[in-house]
Amino acid sequence: MKNWIYKPLTILLLIAASSGNWHCGSKELSVEVDTVRRRTLLPFITETATIRPAVEVPISPDVSGEIIAIYVKEGDTVKQGQLLFSIRPDNYRTMLVQMQAALEEAKAQYASAKASVAQQQSAFLQESLAYERARRLYDSKAISEAEWDAARLRYRIALAQRQSTESALQAAFHRIRSVEANLARTQIDLQRTSVYASMDGVITRLLVKVGQRVVGVGQMAGTESIRIADLSRFIMEAQVSENDVVRLHPGDSATIEVQAYPNLRLKGTVQQIGYSSGKATPSEAASSLAGEQANTYLVKIAIDSRSYDAQQYPLRPEMSAVLRIFYAKRENVLTIPIQAVVVRQNEEYVYMVEKGLVRAKKVRSGLSDDKYIEITEGLQENEVVVVGPYETLQNQLQDSTRVKPIPTTSL
Repeated sequence: MKNWIYKPLTILLLIAASSGNWHCGSKELSVEVDTVRRRTLLPFITETATIRPAVEVPISPDVSGEIIAIYVKEGDTVKQGQLLFSIRPDNYRTMLVQMQAALEEAKAQYASAKASVAQQQSAFLQESLAYERARRLYDSKAISEAEWDAARLRYRIALAQRQSTESALQAAFHRIRSVEANLARTQIDLQRTSVYASMDGVITRLLVKVGQRVVGVGQMAGTESIRIADLSRFIMEAQVSENDVVRLHPGDSATIEVQAYPNLRLKGTVQQIGYSSGKATPSEAASSLAGEQANTYLVKIAIDSRSYDAQQYPLRPEMSAVLRIFYAKRENVLTIPIQAVVVRQNEEYVYMVEKGLVRAKKVRSGLSDDKYIEITEGLQENEVVVVGPYETLQNQLQDSTRVKPIPTTSL
């Protein structure tokens, strides 16, 4: 009998225990929370960049020929006017001798033409006197008309010959001027076989060797032979995407992390923003519009030389760096950690915590930095929002989910 009495009681206890376990199964989710606060945001874009000298000049010879001597090497410091390399001058010396001979010949031709003019002037004077006598005799009927016609013909021939010799004299004079110009150019070409530095600086590239033939700039683009750079001032060059470049303005501040010096942080200022994507042809631009390649624009940032010790951290051209450009400043705006914003169906939500329960709320965000994002609509200061863990925030939270808030270190 006793066993029969105890069995229903056991069953009731089991049911109660089972019911208690079911309630205990709806455990609270532990979530990290933060409060809505007012902060100052410095939004930025991040790009990889390359260090360039602020002033770098490529040196190409003005004349063509074979290099016979190079007087500098990479890394040398040079002064303006210092001899860099020499081109074989033999051909230019020969041309100079030829031009000098041509000038003497032109001067001799000028002297001959001058003598011819004097001779023709005398002949013309003689024919002019004969012409006047014949005219008076003809007027007085002392000579026939045929004799008068012959006198006029001789006069006109003498006049034409005088004009011809005067023109030849002018041509000889201009020939001298032309040869003198060619001679001066040949002298300059001979001088240009010695190539000099156009500025003070450091040899950053030596692109030629002794025995190499180079092309002068007078015949095509010329062979780039040496680069001289002013290493006292540097800039950064970055290719910025079309989506980001529209946010930038000249004068925006930047920070630069040089990969060669992990502990070095440089300061910079946006100096120039490109207005062309650098596409060489319309077909290249068309391919970009078709989605084959996003356009980028060259942005130059001047490095503040006062922000680092050049002796301790010597910068070199072509060094790579990570660049942050701060394009705006938002003061005293409502912010929350970036990870608190959940995007679903192209709308932004946050999960607010109220009395141990979460409630999804639609918000509208603004600018952001690397940690916080501006909230322009939907939240009030000091409200509490869920910021993590990521998996819980993205996939487990729903309206009225019971949670156990764990303040973050920023609370």
